Formats: sequence, C-alpha cells, structure tokens
Amino acid sequence: MLRRRTHLATLAALAAFGVLLAAGPAPAEIYIDVGNVRLLPDMPGQTVLIRVRTDADDRVAGCNFNAEIGRASSAFGGIDGPLITAVDMETGTIFAGNNRGQTNVGSLGQLAMYSIVTDSEAVPAGGLLATMTIDTTGFTTPGSTWTFALDQTLNGPTDFAPQSAIISDGSITLTPEPGAMTLLALGGLGLLVRRRRGPRQAKL
Repeated sequence: MLRRRTHLATLAALAAFGVLLAAGPAPAEIYIDVGNVRLLPDMPGQTVLIRVRTDADDRVAGCNFNAEIGRASSAFGGIDGPLITAVDMETGTIFAGNNRGQTNVGSLGQLAMYSIVTDSEAVPAGGLLATMTIDTTGFTTPGSTWTFALDQTLNGPTDFAPQSAIISDGSITLTPEPGAMTLLALGGLGLLVRRRRGPRQAKL
C-alpha cells in the first residue's frame, strides 16, 4: 500500500513538473528569410540585403555567414551562375560599431564564407545582417533562376554565437528593367503588325 502511495506521489510530482515546463516561456528563435531576389541581367555591382529577425530580445556575439548561389557552381555539382563579389557585415548592420572586423574564411565565386565577432558584449539580433554584392555579367537570359541559400550551403548553414538560426532559403531570378520589357513588347508588337499587313508592293 505504501509503495503504491509513493508511486502515485511520484507521478503527481512529474505531472506538476511537466505543467511548469509547458507553462514556461518558449525559447526565442532567430530567423532569416532569404527571399526570391530579382537581379538585372548582365550587370555587375548589384546589392542584396540580408536581414535577420528574432521573436524576442535575442542577442548574439558573432556570426558565421555562409551564402551560396546555384550550389556553388558546376565544379561542385551545381550550376554556373552570378558571382558573389563582396560581403559587408560591418556597415549599417547589427554589428556596426561593435566588431573586430570581418574575416573572409575561404570564399569562392558562388560561395561566400565570412565570420565576424563583437568587440564587447552581444548585439540585438534584429536588423541588417549583411550587404552582398552580386555580378550577373555574362548571364543575359531573362527568367534564368538559381538557388540562393544561407542554410543548405557546402559550408553549412549561417549561424550565430551562441545559437543557430531558422533559415528559409530562396532564389535569384534575372528580370530586365521595366523599361527594357516595354521596349521588347513594343518591338514584338511592331513585328506582328508588319506580318499581318504583309509585304508592301512596289508602285508602278
């Protein structure tokens, strides 16, 4: 009988502990949504902003930043695509004014690998994380699309100290300027009108 009472008391204590755990605050999360980025064809120096957000007052003391286009090129089983020519994690970012400088840890043309740490204490994990510069020179076909990843990269996911992030990877698509699209449409319309009218006959 005593053993049964002890068993019931233990079950009650575990149940109460479980209720307390369930009622406690959920751990905060850090999020990055890469998005579907549209770039102009055949043009260097295009900037892409990568932002980070948190559902609480998360603070971070550093970041391992990994970004990849087209699975890092055909040399790694991916697709040749636009090049990542620069990454800036210092200017206007969450680490601005509180960092020891960013370090390029072995980037390749379509794979950026950088790290940065704070100079003192941690910084809020909400705002601009990095400004990337991308070059689409040589890629001219509108609608061409590549994967754009900060999670599923050859060097692993972008993460923070002291915790990882929840990342939604995206894509890059080549899209001409609206003016260029209008000119293409007008050119196509002109050809269609000429075909319908037929060839002009020479006057006698």
